Amino acid sequence: MTQRENEMSQNRVYPSTSNTSSSIRPLLSRMTGLARNFSTKFDADAVEDSKTTKFIKDFIKKADNTQTDAFGEIEFGGTSTRTAKYVRVADTTNVDILYQLFKKHWKLKTPNLIISVTGGAKNFSLRSRIEEVFRKSLIKAAENTGAWITSGGTHAGVMKHVGKAVKNYAAIRDDKDKVVTIGMAPWGVVFRNDKLINQIASTNLLPKQYDPDEKKQGKRSILDYNHSHFILVDDGSEDKYGVEINLRTELESFLARQRTRDGVEVLIVCVIVQGGPGSLKTVAESIHKKTPVVVVGGSGGWADILATASTMDPRNIGRTVVEELLEEHNMDSDENQIDAWTDMVKRCISSKNLLTVFDYDPNDLSRDLDIAILEALLKANANDDNQAAYQQLRLAMAWNRSDIAKSHILSDDACIGKEEMAKMFFAALKDNKHEFCKVFLDYGVDLKEYCTIAELRHLYTSAPKESLLHKRLSKKKDFSLTAVGRFLIEVLGHSYISVYKRRKPTTKKYNAVLFEHDDISGERRQSTPWPDDARLDDPYREIFQWALLVNYREIAQYIWEYMSESMSAAIIATKILKTLASKRNDLEKKTQMLADADLYEKLAVGVLAKCFEDNVDKTTFLLVKTLPKWGGYTCLHVAIEANDKFFVSRPGVQFFLDAVWMDKLDSPTAIHIVLAGICPPLIWSTISFKEQSEDNNKELDVSENGEMSKTTRTDDVEMQRISPKADDELAPTIAFNNPELSLNATKNSYSILEKTVIFYDAPVVTFWLNVFSFVLYLILFAYIILSDFESSASTISVSVFEYILVGWITTFLFEEIRELADEEARYLKEKIKLHITDTWNIMDLLSLTLFYIGFGLRWFVSLLDEALILYSFSFMIQCVRIVHIFAVHHILGPKIIMVGKMLKDLLFFLFILVVFLLAYGVASQALLYPGETSFSQIIVGIIYKPYWQIYGELFLDEINYNPNVDAFTCSNTNDSLPRCPQQSVIVPIISAIYLLFVNVLLLNLLIAMFSYTFDKVESQGNEIWMFQRYTLITDYYFRPPLVPPFIIFSHFYHLLRFLHRKIFLRIKRDDPFSHALKFELKEDEVKQLRKWEHWHAEAFINEMHEEEKMKVDKQMERLNNRIDNIMSKIEDMQERLTKQKGDGKGLNKLNNTMQSKFRHLEKLIENINAANPSSSHLKSEPKHSAAHVLESATKQAWSEPQTSKPKSPPEPKKDVPVEPVHVKARSSPYPDSTVMRTEVPDDKVLWKQPVWPEYDPVYYTAEIVLSLPLKIWADAELEHYDTKDRPRLPFNKYDQKNKVNRASHTGTYLVVDGIPKNPKGRTGICGRGLLGRYGPNHAADPVVTRWKRNYQKEIIKIDDKPVLEFVAVKRADTGEWAIPGGMVDPGEKVSVTLRREFSEEALNIEGTHDPLEIERIRENVLNLFKSGGLELFKGYCDDHRNTDNAWIETVACNFHDEEGTAFNSIKLNPGEEANKVSWKQVDHRIKLFASHSDILKKAAEMHNAYF
Repeated sequence: MTQRENEMSQNRVYPSTSNTSSSIRPLLSRMTGLARNFSTKFDADAVEDSKTTKFIKDFIKKADNTQTDAFGEIEFGGTSTRTAKYVRVADTTNVDILYQLFKKHWKLKTPNLIISVTGGAKNFSLRSRIEEVFRKSLIKAAENTGAWITSGGTHAGVMKHVGKAVKNYAAIRDDKDKVVTIGMAPWGVVFRNDKLINQIASTNLLPKQYDPDEKKQGKRSILDYNHSHFILVDDGSEDKYGVEINLRTELESFLARQRTRDGVEVLIVCVIVQGGPGSLKTVAESIHKKTPVVVVGGSGGWADILATASTMDPRNIGRTVVEELLEEHNMDSDENQIDAWTDMVKRCISSKNLLTVFDYDPNDLSRDLDIAILEALLKANANDDNQAAYQQLRLAMAWNRSDIAKSHILSDDACIGKEEMAKMFFAALKDNKHEFCKVFLDYGVDLKEYCTIAELRHLYTSAPKESLLHKRLSKKKDFSLTAVGRFLIEVLGHSYISVYKRRKPTTKKYNAVLFEHDDISGERRQSTPWPDDARLDDPYREIFQWALLVNYREIAQYIWEYMSESMSAAIIATKILKTLASKRNDLEKKTQMLADADLYEKLAVGVLAKCFEDNVDKTTFLLVKTLPKWGGYTCLHVAIEANDKFFVSRPGVQFFLDAVWMDKLDSPTAIHIVLAGICPPLIWSTISFKEQSEDNNKELDVSENGEMSKTTRTDDVEMQRISPKADDELAPTIAFNNPELSLNATKNSYSILEKTVIFYDAPVVTFWLNVFSFVLYLILFAYIILSDFESSASTISVSVFEYILVGWITTFLFEEIRELADEEARYLKEKIKLHITDTWNIMDLLSLTLFYIGFGLRWFVSLLDEALILYSFSFMIQCVRIVHIFAVHHILGPKIIMVGKMLKDLLFFLFILVVFLLAYGVASQALLYPGETSFSQIIVGIIYKPYWQIYGELFLDEINYNPNVDAFTCSNTNDSLPRCPQQSVIVPIISAIYLLFVNVLLLNLLIAMFSYTFDKVESQGNEIWMFQRYTLITDYYFRPPLVPPFIIFSHFYHLLRFLHRKIFLRIKRDDPFSHALKFELKEDEVKQLRKWEHWHAEAFINEMHEEEKMKVDKQMERLNNRIDNIMSKIEDMQERLTKQKGDGKGLNKLNNTMQSKFRHLEKLIENINAANPSSSHLKSEPKHSAAHVLESATKQAWSEPQTSKPKSPPEPKKDVPVEPVHVKARSSPYPDSTVMRTEVPDDKVLWKQPVWPEYDPVYYTAEIVLSLPLKIWADAELEHYDTKDRPRLPFNKYDQKNKVNRASHTGTYLVVDGIPKNPKGRTGICGRGLLGRYGPNHAADPVVTRWKRNYQKEIIKIDDKPVLEFVAVKRADTGEWAIPGGMVDPGEKVSVTLRREFSEEALNIEGTHDPLEIERIRENVLNLFKSGGLELFKGYCDDHRNTDNAWIETVACNFHDEEGTAFNSIKLNPGEEANKVSWKQVDHRIKLFASHSDILKKAAEMHNAYF
């Protein structure tokens, strides 16, 4: 036994048998087993170590050609123990031997890529961001591609950075998952290499202890403790660097000639970081060997020189240029080497396809070093060869970079074969790379050509091991399509017909579902199993189904968008996901599956809504047509099975259910139905009918663009309505637009016979007649048990009424049998299981069972009482059954659902109650009646009495028993009297405690549970009721029209028909769906309907994607809010800096805090730009950067506070137009719409410029404007009139009639054909947009300002100018900060508008309900605005809402609070049109709505303040 085995044996723990109880023996046995397994594994490792030792000693030599004496494992010291394998080899070692060592003994897998990192050997620093990117990207590249990283292996220079990368990003993984990092270092320079030498006479393989202490290494180098493997190259020298270069180059070249398991050559790339002349030589040699090189720009050294030179023309590179580059990068020049360096630089940059420069760009967060490495490999292999492009695509897939594949490989001139592309698509499917699946489909992969049975079988065989499908198939070791079919039946229900379950394609019908018709001849179809080369008819459906079963969420969601029957597929997805979720124990996966099921249900609802808006009747056929591709189900049937309440409750489904329920009746009342049912002649006079449709002979006509119209039919395409109400062979036929399902009818009359048949065949009539019959039945039943049943009779006497009752109930039994036979399962066992899932069916069966047992006991005189009891219980259940009637009512129906939910709550409550009841009952019985032997008395004491005490029957005489008082009659000697209780003081106390808990605590708990259930069901009661309506409607749709007891004739008819089909027609089994609401369509009708549905599904998908884009904008708004919060904190810090001006230590601390905040701010800006590339306006310019803001804040903090009042403001300049104009007025899209303006160049804005051919402005006036009252808020629509009939409004002057000022502040504007023209020129859109008035729409903007002060109430200065604050509101519509303001109402003065708008938007006076508070706000505002304000601006406003014919003009007045006291008693409160209101600093950096920034600039100029 080796030393290592001895050490482990000494540490083993063996269980002791001396004091071991039986309860812990299993645990000890398990621990013993684990120890035995560990010992076995250890022994195996020891054997493997001995093989490795033998191989190394036999084949690996050191420099003197003797056996190597240093190999095994290194255990690095430090805070966390790390181990690495190592070996000492001669510099002449055969690299094939090293490769065998890697593969067979070190158990390393062949890499897909070799990343050779070279560069500076001495310690150097990288910029923090470049260092972070290098470390993260290097490991990311290695992990994604299964690469090996090779380096110099020492803890210095670039090798140190490689080690830190491994430490930071890969150390947490298991050993088998660690990134392979091979360090090749010279043996003679390794610090303390003597510690790595093995004992000569020992086979000791224990890890060698190695202390990586940099302080003690001296001229030598310690090994980097983050590398996983070391090759220590020995040439016999000491302290000589570079001896490993040749062997490393040879080894990397050898590895690059190997092939992976997939037959692909191992790729190699060289990465240079910093570096000296040796690194330049390495780069030149790599390029000479056609090895791609990635230069990390900004890392320093020769890397930076090569990065700079790569931008130059190689012909211009000379000695002088290289010398200048060396000087520029502070590097030493060597006169003897400068010419050689120049030559190498020219050769490097001449090979553009082999040299890639990575320059870190903080504005391009998507391009990291790993992408640069991938691009280098792609460039190196770029040529016109198909195989090279195919290998490039495989590499991009290995890195999972679909964006690189789109931009670099799959270009328009890409030459990749369709078959290779299809192979890559299926590979992406198996690896769950959904982005690549999208790329391949967009590129045009032909799935119908290459999706075969073999590929489908391979997909299921390669299902992920964690999927339920793989677990179920692997359990039976059967991965055939037949096994998949059985699994689908388990998931989708036993009535599902799977085409996979057939071992041979025996029928043409199912071949059409699974295969293309051209692929399978009749001869092959009858004699062969599934052919591997057969192409699938609908590959999207097969892939969608596979993705759902293996839970590849993104792939399934993307494939769904390509499917033809999208609504049905989404509903099927909900069923599959909900079933799979119910079988999983992983809560996270289960929750995710249920969330995905809800998503698919919403998708189905979206498609349904689109179709329903277009055509009701065709939407109906989508719900009820059979789906051969989905096992013969219908969409509505699957929705019910999947419990998709949201889908079933939608109008499209409910309208159909209403049509089925009423049939052709025109909403008759229940009384009319019952009277007409009893007296048929009333049908013709009191019942109204929906008139028959005249569109019977219409069919679908789908144009190329998907639009649908009706054309007259020349050949009736009919469908069979399968219903038990008529013989299958004689069932009526209907055309495609069947009037029976049509919700839109036209006038036509019915005959008397037709009306009679229609009336009795309607489900609503069947329902109410059955209700009437059931009420009569209950009256008869009640009469018998109340008056006709004599339990004390001495002889058996059964009345005629009781025989009638027995016969009546027997018809109920036959009806239950019929319902059981009509269940959708195919086997009796499955039918029974399905039948008893309905609570009402269980109640029916229980009631019938009790009645027949009671009827049997009825014939025994001694058991008449028992028979009456059973009759009574049966009657009670039947009475409860009548509650089912309420389910049809839209108000009572949800209440029945509440009762059902509350019964479940009550059941859980009873479990809690029983605990308290038994605790008290047993204790009180034991104390009052100790030694009781009567079992019945014990039960009475522990259950009966405690239960009734809850309701007030306290039994106080018994609990407080006193033998001296005769209140309680009892005797301990007389058996005819109850036993006397024992006196106890404890029982009254525990009785009081019991009643306190039960009556107060538990009953209130029950009330709270009921309240919660009520609120919960109330919120979704209608949805649940609409869902449950389906069961009621379909129940009476298939029930025979005759009511009990006459229904017996219908039962006999169905029995005779069944026997006829079995005996004479020899039909072995009915279609399991023969009783379902479904329609069989002909192939051409199905194709047209699919095309129509797909067209609407595409419209819905496009809208959905547009909404997702809007969500990105919402996310940007949230990020902007966070930026606002940070800016507010910055302002607080400015005050703190001012306060702590004299405290240098505190100031430095605050400065550090502010630096951290600004770094956070810049990160937020980067996130916004990454989320939406169009948000370039948020990219930090120098004057807007965080550093600039910090500098300003610091300057402000150290500036002297303003102790005196600022100079009086100069007179403002009036009527100065705000510039620039028509920037925002020409932006697209138009607010609150998707309308895009026609582009207007700057030089063509003015009307005097001639119209160019491309200028065709779209007309747009918002619907909200057209719907508003005329003359109050909006003008009449002038464009609707002809030019000569158009009303002439008094433009360019005051409109006395409408009290509106139509004059412009800019002067006279043009009016052409009665319609005004924007005085500032073209906007790219005509009409009024969101504006109510043609011409100027006058607004007023109150600019309320005050001086910004610090905590000492001193005015803050920036750049020796005082700082202003203004009241700003954050608009709810655009999310921008703005000056509070609004439109001038008709007849209103501007001064009034200024006060009103400020009160509404900044003080929310409309949302204040306290009259005193309203009056106080008005008084303060009046005091502030009494001066009338200083006019800042009057004129045209550059606004997003402006059009060619309507624009906004404003008057902006400044109301300045000089002392800053006006708002001491007023609280800012945002109004309805604002999300937020606050004081904001007047600053050029703030982004404001419309032209408000220019208005604030004027205010700052007026007050000589900072801007």
